[in-house]
Amino acid sequence: MMEIKLKNLIKEISMGPFGSDIKVDNFIDIGIPVLNGSNLTNHKLVEDSFNYISEEKANSLGKANAKRGDIVITHRGTLGQVSFIPHNSKYDRYVISQSQFRVRFNENLDPIYFSYLMKSKYGQSKLLSFKNHVGVPALAQATTNFKNLEIKIHDKIIQKKIASTLSLLDDKIELNNQINDNLERMAKTLYDYWFVQFDFPDENGKPYKSSGGKMIWNEILKREIPEGWKVTVFNDWIEKQRLEIG
Repeated sequence: MMEIKLKNLIKEISMGPFGSDIKVDNFIDIGIPVLNGSNLTNHKLVEDSFNYISEEKANSLGKANAKRGDIVITHRGTLGQVSFIPHNSKYDRYVISQSQFRVRFNENLDPIYFSYLMKSKYGQSKLLSFKNHVGVPALAQATTNFKNLEIKIHDKIIQKKIASTLSLLDDKIELNNQINDNLERMAKTLYDYWFVQFDFPDENGKPYKSSGGKMIWNEILKREIPEGWKVTVFNDWIEKQRLEIG
């Protein structure tokens, strides 16, 4: 590893626009996405939701436009947020907010590697070393102090290997989370069909209630339930099973 000042690795760095440069009136239904803190909660840009401005407005904001491969960092508010814009992002450019700055490194520093590095305890301590402890949480002279940070980094080949390995692990975790979300939605849908609409499969494999299955009024639930069903307290049922077994 070698220790080097970030200014020797930075190709371009820029603060976000002034607050008065983007107003609520500028937001439109579709256009150039404007980043906020919710988009920087992961090492990679989170693209769940955006506000949008027109291409003309985005063009007027100059270097506040971030592109794929850029690093975006929060300098005010929720400090410690560092995310990179992946090369397969939904959009080819974004506008950073007034609470962010963006960095584009030269070929000697891999942005994916850097985003993981700055999420580590070591990276966070470096980034927050120039935190302003008075008033609203902020990084004092954000871009100036950032450029002067001395960071220990691996050589380019090791950077690529680390970035690739960690990205593969995160992609697997993301895929597993998506599978779990799909299974949860399926379980909720099945529960609704079976125990709310009472359209569980009857003896012929048809939906019970929709196929004319007999329903009876239940005074406890104040609604109709399938014939033969009854309402009981789960703990009472467990105790009954325990006694029958043992």
